[in-house]
Amino acid sequence: MTRESTGKDNSNFVRLSVNLSHETAQTFKTLAERKGLSFTEAIRRAITIWKFVEDQLAQGHELAIVESDGNPRKILFL
Repeated sequence: MTRESTGKDNSNFVRLSVNLSHETAQTFKTLAERKGLSFTEAIRRAITIWKFVEDQLAQGHELAIVESDGNPRKILFL
């Protein structure tokens, strides 16, 4: 990780570089565009969601999706 150095006060930010397959990058781009988000904001949200899921699982909770008919469907994490 390297600190951002654009002359602005970015002491709270870290610039990251990641390598993604073309398929993964396109999927992420599509998801970000669907919500009208920048890549940066989409990454922030993805990390926030990942942390929430991990925190819930660490507390022994289970996660579920409620289907349109109101029935819950358990999500299994491997």
